[in-house]
Amino acid sequence: MERHFINLTFDLEEFDIPEEYGQKVSENNQMDVTLEGMNRLMRVLDKHDITVTFFTTGNFARKNPELVRNLAAKHEIASHALYHSPAHIFQQDDILISKQILESVSESRVTGFRMPRLAPFDESKLTEWGFEYDSSVNPTYLPGRYNLLHKNPLPYIEKGLIELPCSTTPFLRFPLFWLSFKNLPPAIYSSMCLRTLRKRKTLMLYFHPWEFADISSFKLPGFVKNNNGQKLTNRLDGLIQYLKSNKGEFVTCQQFCTQLKEKSYLLKSPWKI
Repeated sequence: MERHFINLTFDLEEFDIPEEYGQKVSENNQMDVTLEGMNRLMRVLDKHDITVTFFTTGNFARKNPELVRNLAAKHEIASHALYHSPAHIFQQDDILISKQILESVSESRVTGFRMPRLAPFDESKLTEWGFEYDSSVNPTYLPGRYNLLHKNPLPYIEKGLIELPCSTTPFLRFPLFWLSFKNLPPAIYSSMCLRTLRKRKTLMLYFHPWEFADISSFKLPGFVKNNNGQKLTNRLDGLIQYLKSNKGEFVTCQQFCTQLKEKSYLLKSPWKI
């Protein structure tokens, strides 16, 4: 029987997106918002008894060690660099430092990485530092962010590193990322996910725990704070139920990589947009 794998992933980070729109939020408040969202999120994940991957900043793990350690007992902890805030200038060694912090706090091996904001970075040292996969590519076009239509939309190996691209629809390369989840009607978004899953046999979705907090009071564009809090939590509940009912199999990124290597699922022939 053909298997359809779903990587449900969450970027566990400081709630710093207001900084992009000129609003300063203290680090304590950033953590509080993320933790509020985590409380709602975990109730949904526990309800459905699925395993997911949390791409976690080293800074968040240092400030919330007990939470990260508890998450690691069931879910995968992967690296989301050291800091997420643009106020901290990214250094290449941040990746290694983050990995060391996360492994110490979670008491588990960290094999995956995702760059904050999916920004370009030098991947050359990831395998040397013990990473097995990266998920920093969104193979679509987002004005003002990136144009990665030339990138492979399917999992592939490059220089010994497994790349797990974020999902886009097989046609038109429409991104199935967090903003689509928040702003499209749930039935349309769910249908697009299912079509992609059936065509690609894999689905990589990414959201943020802070989205599930009440962020309506912050000065953010409507497309960022639409359907936040409990309303968005209900959407996630419905999405998971829909994909489960259509035989989607939720696995961590590391579990998926193991399947890729064992079953030789990695792309071996030319791909089409």
